[in-house]
Amino acid sequence: MKKVLLLAAAGIAALAFALPATAGTVTFRGVVVAKDSNRKSIVTVSRNGVVRTIRARGALRRVPVGKLVAVQAASLPDGTFAASRIRTLGKAGRAHFRATVVAVKGATLALSAGGSVFALRVRGGKTGSSTGGGLRPGDRIETNALVKRGSLQTRRDALKKIGHDDQLVLEGIYLDTADDGTIEMAVVHRGRVYISVPAGLLVPAFQPGDEIVAVVTVAEDGSFTLVKAENESSGGDDDGGGVNGDGTFTVVGLVTSLSPDRIFVKVDEHHDPVTCAVPLEFDTSGFAAGQTVLMTCEYGDGHPVLLKLQHYSESDHLYATGAITALTDDSIMIQGDGDPVTCAIPDELDLSDFEVGNVVIIYCVKIDDVWTLKAIKLKEEPPPPPPPPPPGDVLVYGSIDTLTPAEITVQGDGDPVTCAVPDGADLSAFNLDDEVYMKCVHTDSGLRLKRLQSGTSIWEG
Repeated sequence: MKKVLLLAAAGIAALAFALPATAGTVTFRGVVVAKDSNRKSIVTVSRNGVVRTIRARGALRRVPVGKLVAVQAASLPDGTFAASRIRTLGKAGRAHFRATVVAVKGATLALSAGGSVFALRVRGGKTGSSTGGGLRPGDRIETNALVKRGSLQTRRDALKKIGHDDQLVLEGIYLDTADDGTIEMAVVHRGRVYISVPAGLLVPAFQPGDEIVAVVTVAEDGSFTLVKAENESSGGDDDGGGVNGDGTFTVVGLVTSLSPDRIFVKVDEHHDPVTCAVPLEFDTSGFAAGQTVLMTCEYGDGHPVLLKLQHYSESDHLYATGAITALTDDSIMIQGDGDPVTCAIPDELDLSDFEVGNVVIIYCVKIDDVWTLKAIKLKEEPPPPPPPPPPGDVLVYGSIDTLTPAEITVQGDGDPVTCAVPDGADLSAFNLDDEVYMKCVHTDSGLRLKRLQSGTSIWEG
């Protein structure tokens, strides 16, 4: 599995202000409309409606919701930003933006925009009521909102549905995974959403309480299906996977430029190259533009700095499918169609739910020349094919050949058709040799009479 990076919906356009900027940083202004203490981030809306998620580890407590702020930050691979400086400019009571509905909880909408999920309180009628147009997950809305008493609010008549998104970004707290693989997560600390996981799709090893980000598709009925997911609570993701909550990110990509003080790496699905400063003591000899690398950088202060750089090869990553033939505290062995595959088990992975004989899909990476397990999933057997639909009703026209309280036989153009007579059916108006139309239905015990009609009488059960 080669992890791919999550993309946020926010654009890169910004309103400049008088702060010095360095290479790889952007500057913009915005109103703080939400905060997430678990993620150590704030959500801002700029005057042009752009929604951004800013990771503000040091400034989180001193930037309340409702403040207009000037931000200098580095763009991160997942579309969020790491603040190097945040300056409050005063109070702002309004925000105009677009977002996608994640969930409807009475008069509160959970919205996705800019790589975050945040709440919008709607006054003047419940959001799911008929007067509100019945908003559902995936609906895209535009609104003018007020920022009052630490929350984002709008009126029903200021909320406009402008379309529907088939894919969106969810972020929240991982709660559990059901037996069928469905992921349960909490969003904006108030609602739960459930994400089905397609068979064969590997996901990181989440633990309850982890901050996770998921890209999902939205079905017509509002249900979510996982496309890809990242665990932001894990640190130093060795195989790439984006932004971690410990102030680092790891990416896989192509080196486009390398100088003594800076490296630029082009990452799939990310418009601009990811750039990190190269410390004086870091030895980049052996690396050059055009090479594919796995790069880890620290972004904690808003100035990403290179921590780790290594050549990347697909041969350092493997999938395998087969039955577990050996399982210890330190390693797992599976047997598929070819040679057995053995991978070391890191301390952070709990395999207590697996046992010898389980058929699994595993993903391993080579760390210090040792194949090391990164993800494991039970291989779901394909469901048995559904039983064939019962044949349609049997219709026959002919003469009654047999008639008893228990059954009736009608001889048509082909073979005679015999059907059971339901208990209590009064067929006294019919006689042998009468010309009739007969309709019978299939049951577990055979054909049962449903309708009988002659030129003078009708019986229907």
